[in-house]
Amino acid sequence: MDTGKNTITPLQAIKRMRELDAAGVPFYFEYFSYNSTKHTSGGVKQVRQATLRQGLRNGQSDKASILIAYTDHSAGGTSRFFYLPLLLKLNNITVKP
Repeated sequence: MDTGKNTITPLQAIKRMRELDAAGVPFYFEYFSYNSTKHTSGGVKQVRQATLRQGLRNGQSDKASILIAYTDHSAGGTSRFFYLPLLLKLNNITVKP
């Protein structure tokens, strides 16, 4: 039975990511990938060493508030995005809506 002790919400997770990022500490997370243009998924993605980066401004996309930009340092510094509602884990803590 899930007592909620090891779970956080997506908003709590992004707040924690920002705190870790501000402290210069990379974090681990997992998310369910989704390409909204092609309506496809690559399944669950694991990012072993990530930091946040500047995302889209509200005028650039209607998804700016949920499309989170990050740098994957375990993949040579690749810049990517993920949808916040599809976040599954942050540092092995389950993310639940």
